[in-house]
Amino acid sequence: MRSFYPLFVFSLSFFTFYLTGCKSSVPLKESQWTSLNFKTEDNEVLSYQKFVPKSQEKKLPLFIFLHGAGERGNDNEAQLQWIAPILSAKNNVKEHPAILVFPQCPAEDYWAPVDVTDGQWTINSSGNPTPVMSRLIELIPQLIEDPRVDKNRVYIGGLSMGSFGTFDLLSRHPEWFAGAIAVCGGGDIKQCPKYQNIPIQIFHGAKDPTVDVRLSRDIYRVLQSLNAPVTYTEYEDGDHLVWNRAFEEPQLLDWLFSQEANLR
Repeated sequence: MRSFYPLFVFSLSFFTFYLTGCKSSVPLKESQWTSLNFKTEDNEVLSYQKFVPKSQEKKLPLFIFLHGAGERGNDNEAQLQWIAPILSAKNNVKEHPAILVFPQCPAEDYWAPVDVTDGQWTINSSGNPTPVMSRLIELIPQLIEDPRVDKNRVYIGGLSMGSFGTFDLLSRHPEWFAGAIAVCGGGDIKQCPKYQNIPIQIFHGAKDPTVDVRLSRDIYRVLQSLNAPVTYTEYEDGDHLVWNRAFEEPQLLDWLFSQEANLR
């Protein structure tokens, strides 16, 4: 199994072009974010950025976001490139104050176990998680136990490689999450029954040259067959970089932060 490598040899050059030629449309105030490192019981380290808004609310939702392949590394900054500026923008913080956590995947790792061989995608979330996902799974309970976190309003989201990670994590710990957003990715459709009760919004560009749009179509089709609370938006003119477009949809954040698990 080559675990994503063939795909992201292409993807990294694709991302390099866009990361050098495009910038997020919303400026990021880095001073609002805190750079942290989590050490696991096995002394492995997961770097992440955390945003805690100034808010009078006693309890705040928690949104964990998984970046794409182009933001992997060890600088603990690159993962803030795209969606962090949108979520931490002044107007969104005012309307939807939330604790935001953006972990960073190391350059040699991936959020989910995915293999691409001769154009065929194999996604298997039935086995062990990837090393970085294992670290994240160890971190999340500590994040949820923060007294400021509303345990009924914990969300997961991701773009591209992070979208695969979103579905992978949902399949492993559906009990943690009240809602999810997955942009231009895919998941192991055999695992869909495990999280069929979690509201999910899926987005993909019809002309995506990097991640086959059929992966989102397939997981949407299976979730629909399970009567899951899922919606799918496909941008007919969209390529791979549709994530800002998705997160700037007028009602998306209203929808996300209105979801409650009512389990804890």
